[in-house]
Amino acid sequence: MQQVYKAIQANGAEIIAISSEDKAETREIVDRTKAQYPVLSDVKQQAIGAYNATDAFNPRIARPQIYIIGESGTIRWKFLDIRVGNRLDSAKIIDELKKL
Repeated sequence: MQQVYKAIQANGAEIIAISSEDKAETREIVDRTKAQYPVLSDVKQQAIGAYNATDAFNPRIARPQIYIIGESGTIRWKFLDIRVGNRLDSAKIIDELKKL
């Protein structure tokens, strides 16, 4: 995501990542990946649970999900995957943003 972050912002959007790790581990991930976007810690998995983002094989891990939420607060597009290792091609996100 970091590679396309500027392109996402140029299309009027923002990335907010949510980690199931505690604050210290989340900070380590941010430092290691040099993420420029906000990464929130949801160790109690309240947001992760609300979006049914728990990995099917390991409930401690959040599975990949991407939501494009419009200014009105409605979900305009989403990507959900059952497996942690699967990632969406970042260009697809830019394509979906351009459709809005």
